[in-house]
Amino acid sequence: MGKTAALLMVALAGILWAGSGTAAQHFFAHSPQNAMALTNIRMILAGLLLLLLAWRTGYLKKGLAVLRAKPRLGAGVAVFAIGGIFLVQYTYFQGIAAGNAAATTVICYTCPAMVITYDALRAHRWPKPAETMAVLLAISGIVLLVTGGRLERLTVPLPCLLWSLASGALFAFSAVYPRHLLLEIHPYALLSLGMLIGGAVSCPLVDSLDWRPFFQPEVLGDIVFIIVFGTAVAFVLFNAGLLYLTPEEATVTATIEPAASVLLAALVFDTRFGMVELIGILLVLTAILLPVLAGHPPKKSRNTIVEK
Repeated sequence: MGKTAALLMVALAGILWAGSGTAAQHFFAHSPQNAMALTNIRMILAGLLLLLLAWRTGYLKKGLAVLRAKPRLGAGVAVFAIGGIFLVQYTYFQGIAAGNAAATTVICYTCPAMVITYDALRAHRWPKPAETMAVLLAISGIVLLVTGGRLERLTVPLPCLLWSLASGALFAFSAVYPRHLLLEIHPYALLSLGMLIGGAVSCPLVDSLDWRPFFQPEVLGDIVFIIVFGTAVAFVLFNAGLLYLTPEEATVTATIEPAASVLLAALVFDTRFGMVELIGILLVLTAILLPVLAGHPPKKSRNTIVEK
């Protein structure tokens, strides 16, 4: 595979993830189902699709063999399933339900700044100048986005802001925590098992396990897109493309999802952002790119797992 094809695959994955947020916004506008119910069905059905992929490629068998040989890894998989998959998706959908997909996605992408801060604290060092600037830009961008430049008011509902920040923090956790697991278990197996465990955990938390409301004509397209294209297909495209990209190139493509989400919000829901909010969005995108432009790309594990 050529590098151009790999970049296109990763870019398409970002667009599909952005599309899943837009589909979720449409779903909440046309269905009485809540974020927990949507999280439940997404994790279980998408988990089954990815489990089939892991089985067909042989990675499921290898992953289960590793877990049998090293039972202590099972606890790590459970922690990742709950904190790095279930809660990430639940808080993300809650943010969309409380506000909109574009604002939620942009706010969630403060997670690179959170990872930078965590890595600096863990290493007992001050962040590098580019890292410090990235954190300041991310914070400034979010302030402009949610206030429109007027600190006495919020243009984004407070619940949306809080749920989105929580999702960003959990997304940062999901980027850092499973590094030791990925040295032992392939991403296909780890994500499929994690999603099914998270789906099982969410079952007692939903009002009803009756999935028939999700297959009503007015929301069926949303559900199919979220589960098939926004989860399974996007994950496969992203991880396949990353095999042929440098960490710098991979980080640049991370700006595609929030940018695509803003564009889709304008096209699908006629969402309009003022100049100050757009500057805030631009600052967040710059914060994602700055460590790369300054020559300090994020560390890359032997394997990569990303799921939103």
